Amino acid sequence: MAVSWVSVAFLAATALGASIGPATEKLILEKSLCGKVWVTIHSLTIRLGVGQNLLDAIELNWDFKSCANLPMQIGLFGARPSGWHNALAVYDVTSVAGHIVTNISLGEPELPAGWESGAGLRGPQCLWPWVGAGDQHITTFNCLKIQPTWMDDYGNRINNLRIGELAIPGTHNAGAWRFDTEISTVTRDTFVLCQDQSIWAQLVYGIRYFDFRIAYYDFYETIEDRYWLNHNLIRVRPLLPLLKEIRAFLDVTKEVVFLDAHHFPLGFYEQNGAPISSVHEGLLKLVKRELGPHIAPANQFHTGAGTRGPTLQSLKDADRRLVFNYVDNTIVAENNWLWPILPHLWANTNSPKQLFEYLDRAIATSPQPNARSPMFSAMAQTTPTVLDILFVRGSLRANAEAVNRNVTSRLSTVWRQQANIVSTDFFLANDVIDVSIQINVERSNRL
Repeated sequence: MAVSWVSVAFLAATALGASIGPATEKLILEKSLCGKVWVTIHSLTIRLGVGQNLLDAIELNWDFKSCANLPMQIGLFGARPSGWHNALAVYDVTSVAGHIVTNISLGEPELPAGWESGAGLRGPQCLWPWVGAGDQHITTFNCLKIQPTWMDDYGNRINNLRIGELAIPGTHNAGAWRFDTEISTVTRDTFVLCQDQSIWAQLVYGIRYFDFRIAYYDFYETIEDRYWLNHNLIRVRPLLPLLKEIRAFLDVTKEVVFLDAHHFPLGFYEQNGAPISSVHEGLLKLVKRELGPHIAPANQFHTGAGTRGPTLQSLKDADRRLVFNYVDNTIVAENNWLWPILPHLWANTNSPKQLFEYLDRAIATSPQPNARSPMFSAMAQTTPTVLDILFVRGSLRANAEAVNRNVTSRLSTVWRQQANIVSTDFFLANDVIDVSIQINVERSNRL
């Protein structure tokens, strides 16, 4: 697929109030005469030797299937490539599409352009890793980037899309990114943590859908401290600080965020399955208190079963940019501001082959004609079996490594016309954010 990303330069320039011309050449973040290169981050820990591990290795990816001539080499750079002399590492290109896992770590760079702890510059911004490809001269380059304001940046193109027509990058078990309990602050584990970036950082990178699994623990003194983000039965982080991160982001941007209360693993139901009203009511009060000014009430914006929902423009015009889906239909029926249960396309398999066979079918036939929600989420990750966990076979990072690259490929091709939300683990190991932005612009051109 031949893609020209000169438009990225335009966005970077206009976001800073500049005009396109020679003076803004330094703002070009991505360039290609044909094909595409991009940077991802390796999910797995690489064992280098006794007591030596490489975390977050940088990956260089390429797709030159649209090119008449295959570039000879690809390299990693610490700044925008100007020539092979400043490459940190160079590799031969031996196939039309592929990837290289380098022996260089991303490290722990701050989010660029002022976004580390608050509002920064609008538009896409680069972190330090860049990739370049070509022969004698570098003809294609790209960077690992944040996309903190992409919905606003492309607003004049995509605002007329309905939320069910969008391609939305999302995270599965979004709150499971680092333990924050009384006994643990572990950042990497085997079968619990699904992400390695905070909710704030996920938003800044460009994630717009969050899959939350919320549990309730009545042994805490204050009600607001009783709500936690879990992975199944394991406590990971308290909910309140994560809601505050979402609020802070909404306060300083014009982005639309989709929050999904997808599962309540503990404390929300009686043994007979009946909802415990006081626990649900406490959660709704907490969400209203923290996010209330930004919540888009479903009874004001939802357009009914079988429709694709409101346009981005209508949510932005009303300055109600938080869509809150709730998995319990009984509670939704009693609170008409809640958005109905969002279909989750979940293969429930630890086989990448079976996962993609299922998602290919499910995405092609979604949304269902009479679906209550205008949206649906492809859960693009495999699920360990009980035996996998008991015998410590593999890990969530290994599972993500086995599927994330193919998720990028599938979204670029097979799912391109139909996909809505695509939720992944360790999202920096795929290119779903940038591909989703491309798809949204394409879809807007068809309106």
